[in-house]
Amino acid sequence: MRRSWCLAGLHAIALLMLALAWPAAASDGASGTLRVGGDANYPPYQFIDEDGRADGFDIALARAVADDLGLEPRIELGEWDDTLDRLTRGELDLVPMFWSAEREQHYLFTQPFLIRHHALFGRRGQPELESLDELANVRVAVQRAGLAAEALRKQAGSGVTLLELDTESGTLVAVDRGEADYALAPTGIGYYTINRNALHDVIALSPPLLERKYVFAMPRARADLVPRIDASLERLRADGVLNDLYVEWIGNLNPHTSRPWRMVAAGLAALLVIGFFGHLWWRRSRPAAPGDDDPALIADLRDAIAGGRLDFMLQPKLDLRSGRWVGAELLVRWNHPQRGPLAPDEFVPMAEQARVIGTMNLHLLRCGLQQRRQWPQAEPPLHLSVNVSANDLADAQLVDDIIDACGQAGTGLMLEVTETDVMREPERVAEALPRLREHGIRIAVDDFGAGHSSLVNLRRLAPDELKIDKSFVASLLNSRSDQAIVTAIVGLAHELGATVAAEGIEDEATQRWLADAGCDVGQGFGIARPMTAGEFTALLVAQQAANNSAQGGPEQQSSSAPPRE
Repeated sequence: MRRSWCLAGLHAIALLMLALAWPAAASDGASGTLRVGGDANYPPYQFIDEDGRADGFDIALARAVADDLGLEPRIELGEWDDTLDRLTRGELDLVPMFWSAEREQHYLFTQPFLIRHHALFGRRGQPELESLDELANVRVAVQRAGLAAEALRKQAGSGVTLLELDTESGTLVAVDRGEADYALAPTGIGYYTINRNALHDVIALSPPLLERKYVFAMPRARADLVPRIDASLERLRADGVLNDLYVEWIGNLNPHTSRPWRMVAAGLAALLVIGFFGHLWWRRSRPAAPGDDDPALIADLRDAIAGGRLDFMLQPKLDLRSGRWVGAELLVRWNHPQRGPLAPDEFVPMAEQARVIGTMNLHLLRCGLQQRRQWPQAEPPLHLSVNVSANDLADAQLVDDIIDACGQAGTGLMLEVTETDVMREPERVAEALPRLREHGIRIAVDDFGAGHSSLVNLRRLAPDELKIDKSFVASLLNSRSDQAIVTAIVGLAHELGATVAAEGIEDEATQRWLADAGCDVGQGFGIARPMTAGEFTALLVAQQAANNSAQGGPEQQSSSAPPRE
């Protein structure tokens, strides 16, 4: 009896202890709650609105993650340095922030969900600066405990005085008041503050600086959360939630801005996240190409390049306003002697890995230019587009070979540069571009928005043409987000003095939408399928003859819409 009473008593004590412990357990992210911290004054990413409610892009994304994981979000915004202390102590589960090597010593990070930049902001008339190293004998306002402060302590020149403030927006206000010469702040925060506070004399005085990944940080004791949130971010990207949040929050920074530029801002923000996540997803999920682990196929490819046995087709490019052909893109083809025709996806990645892609592209370029000499004369000249990697342009010898291959035909060549994960030698690429342009060779950025779409790389390349990736064109008529992105690319390209080409056009309705949006050039099966060099030459000759007949005299190119295949 006494033994039963003791057991019952122990059981009651255990239940009491469990009841007392329940509130603490319930606050743990693993038990149903996700504690999200951040800066109470960091709009449009994190802030407390006029009604005292936590809001902003980061907060909306954190809530979406919590909902996806079946957790209840508890948002606790405050002073930034206090937020970092609470995260270190494990009182918060999740805080959005910039990645840095120093911070990685204290926190765990998810995969990035945005690539962001800082800029130096100053009053009109202040000297423009290209880097932090050029700062000397000036006062620079930064947020206390922020990434800008970390960077300036390492990179700033001599005599730089840091004015450390509580908020990023406060740094811009300090410049406007004359309390600091420059503010180093994230570009999004800077432009938002300038617009919201009517700081008309404050402008950006540097190119984008401090390119950094934007991530969710967690205390080191919460390693269990990292894979769960990474998986959630992947699902939100695939479902379009990430894109919609960018368009909603980042695309409306200034309510007084005209609609086209609001669309540009929305699209650029979306491009940054879509481009980065699309690239990350492709790297993680793409199946290995058949030749990735096939030494025999690699050897066959080398022999085919050396023996001139690779072939190509041409996909016509159409001026969407005039209906004239403007040229064609060269598409590689390989009919393997034993395996039969191989799709480019089956051997081009292999060529990149085996470091023979430059040699292959040079061979194809020479073949294409030889065929181009048979095209009818036109004004402006018809152009041949050939794909190259940005890193190939760092090879001075390859650049020399391209120039030599062009001879006097340089004005008809456009190099479509595919952005790689990292531009390994940007200085060498920058040296190559003026040399190519001196010979009339133009530069296009291919698949814009689907690769590592860094605006820094875009500035480096200064392209003559931006090609919108077909993934944004395929569902264009039914996707408000894709329409915003395409409109943004068109506006950005035209402001940079570049033309815009869209690939993957499958129907007339999409072609009309693109033309109305200001897109200059189009290609795709809805316009013309890839064809042999002879077929394309015949197409040009037939169209010219038809136009001559209609006009009753010689004409270089038709102004009427071309026939569809």
